[in-house]
Amino acid sequence: MVKRIVAIAWLYIKTTYTSRATLIFAIAMPLLFTFVLGQALEAGFSDDETPTSWPLAVVDIDESAWSRDLVGRLGEDPSVEVRIMDIDSASALLDDQALSAALVIPFGFGAGIDAGDPVTAGFLQSAERITESQILLEAVNAAVADLTGSLDAADMAVRVADEVGLLAGASNAQVEAYRDEAFARAEAERTEARPVATTTEAVTRLEDASGTIPIGASQTSPGVLVMFALFFTFGGGVSLIVERDEGTLSRLLVMPMGKSTLLAGKLAGIFTGALVQMAIMVLAGQLLFGVRWGQAPAALIVMLLAYGLAGTALGLMVAALARTAAQANALGTVSIMALASLGGAWWPIEIVPGWMQSFALALPTGWAMRGFQDIITRGLGLPEVALEAAVLIGFSVLFFAVGIRRFSFE
Repeated sequence: MVKRIVAIAWLYIKTTYTSRATLIFAIAMPLLFTFVLGQALEAGFSDDETPTSWPLAVVDIDESAWSRDLVGRLGEDPSVEVRIMDIDSASALLDDQALSAALVIPFGFGAGIDAGDPVTAGFLQSAERITESQILLEAVNAAVADLTGSLDAADMAVRVADEVGLLAGASNAQVEAYRDEAFARAEAERTEARPVATTTEAVTRLEDASGTIPIGASQTSPGVLVMFALFFTFGGGVSLIVERDEGTLSRLLVMPMGKSTLLAGKLAGIFTGALVQMAIMVLAGQLLFGVRWGQAPAALIVMLLAYGLAGTALGLMVAALARTAAQANALGTVSIMALASLGGAWWPIEIVPGWMQSFALALPTGWAMRGFQDIITRGLGLPEVALEAAVLIGFSVLFFAVGIRRFSFE
C-alpha cells in the first residue's frame, strides 16, 4: 500500500513539474513577486519619511513670564515644532486638518501661578489625526510636569523655611525672592542631571532588529510563500476534478488498490509538491533577499509541514465542494485572494485595525503568517511556534474531514 501511495505521488510530481508553465508560475513568479513587492513595501515604510517632530500651534493669550517659560520648555522637546499664532488661525488650521493640535494658554495663567492657585491650559486636538495629537499631548504633559515639579519644589522650600523660622519677620518681597531662588535651584537640578532615565530595546534574538513590524522582503517572502503554496495545492484539487471528469480516477480503481490508497497517493503528491515549492521560496528568501529564515530550523520545518498539510486539505475540500473544474478554479482564486489579504500575506498585519488582526486568527493563513514572522522577525523558536503549528493541524483535520466525506470519484 505504501509503495502504491509513493508511486502515485511521484507520478503526480513528475507530471506536474515537467510543465514549463507550472515551473514559471510556481517558482519564477513567486520570486519576482517577492522582489518587486518587497521593494515597494520597504519604500513605503522608509525611515526617511517618518517625521521626527510634529507642529504644535501655541496660542499665548496670557503673554506672561510663566507662559513664555512653558513655551520655552516645549521648544526644548525635539519632537515638538512650536508655532506661535492667534486663536483664529489655530482653529482654522485644525478645522482644515493642517495641524493636529493646539495649546491655548489662557489669560491669568501667570498670575495664578504667582498666587499659588491651580491653573489650566487648553489643548485642542484634531479628530482625524489622533496619533499625532496624542504624541503632542504627551509632550505638553511632560513640559507641564517639569514646570509643576520645579514650582512644587520651590513652594516646599518656602514652607520648610517658614517652619524652621528662616522667614520669620520676612516681607512678602523677601518671601517671593526666596521662592524664586528655590525655583532657580530646582530648575538647575532638573537641567543638569536627571536621576531616572528610561531606555527602549526590542526584546528579540535578532542583532539588528529595528522594530516589530516586518518590512521589505521580511514581509513579502513569507507572504508570497503563503499565497502561492495555496495556488499549488488548490491546483492539485482541480486536477482531481479533471481526472474524475475524464474518467481517469475510475480507470485507476480497476487496479488492485482501494479509493483510500488512490486518494492518499494524490494528496501525498500535492503535499510533497507544496513542500518543494515552499522550500525553494525559503532558500531564495535566505540567499537572494537576506530574509532570516534559518534562525530556528526545527521551528521552520514544523511550520512548513503544518501549513503544507493545511493547504493540501483545503485544496481537497474545494475540489469536493465544487462540481466542475471551472467552479473550482473560480472558487479557488477568490478564496486564495481573500485568505492571503485578510491573513496578513499582502501587508504587515500589525498596520491594520485591531478587529482585522483578530479576524486573521480565524484563518489558516493568519496563523501561518504569525508563525513565520515569529521565526523571521521576532527570532523565536520551536516552543513559541508550537501553538501556530497545532492550530494549522487543527484546520487540516477539519478540511480533510469535509473533503474526504464529500469527494466523489465519479
